[in-house]
Amino acid sequence: MNTTVKNTLLATAGAAAAFGGATAVASADSVTIKAGDTLFSIAAENGVSVNDLVQINNVTDPNMIFVGETLELSGAAAASSDDAQPATQTETTEAPAQVETVETSTEAAAPTQGSRQVSDASNTYPAGQCTWFVKNAAPWAGNNWGNAAGWGASAAAAGRSVNGTPAGGSIVVFAPGQAGAGAFGHVGVVDSVNSDGSITISEGNYSGMPYHTRTISAAGLTFIH
Repeated sequence: MNTTVKNTLLATAGAAAAFGGATAVASADSVTIKAGDTLFSIAAENGVSVNDLVQINNVTDPNMIFVGETLELSGAAAASSDDAQPATQTETTEAPAQVETVETSTEAAAPTQGSRQVSDASNTYPAGQCTWFVKNAAPWAGNNWGNAAGWGASAAAAGRSVNGTPAGGSIVVFAPGQAGAGAFGHVGVVDSVNSDGSITISEGNYSGMPYHTRTISAAGLTFIH
């Protein structure tokens, strides 16, 4: 992904977090989680770190937050050594799971413009999510493809080529649990296919980060062209 696209996506992600459309309902001491929220977006909106939110609220699985739950903020700002920055990503041998907001309903409805904060009228996915990031990076992706795990089937139905062969600029689709993806799956954009067969991708909402790159094996993954 070139520098111009990267900077545009980062600026758009930052603007979305600052808009009045941010979904968490905040008070002086706590926030109530709404659909489309992530720990990263809540931390950024309230001047605390993701680690502080996890520690103060005894979050056992930071990769999943639930609509309707209340997160306490008391003491978070004081505990944070730099409350203007998200927690530092620690590299491990196993990729951490994508952070996706978990709906409490039994069926997750496809997001619609107006029910979520979006960057503009051409991107109706929940702001800050991996699907939103990919739609910004690859505008040819459909607006009605649903959760990330279903993008392969949705793209095929829309007439796109879907297979197991990566290409620069293609969309990579992770099934739930694959390479650390959460319950809704995960999507990213292929920046390059490397000589050893690995791929370098760009992605949003990876461990709560608005922008992230990594080099991974292409084996077993699905690609949309």
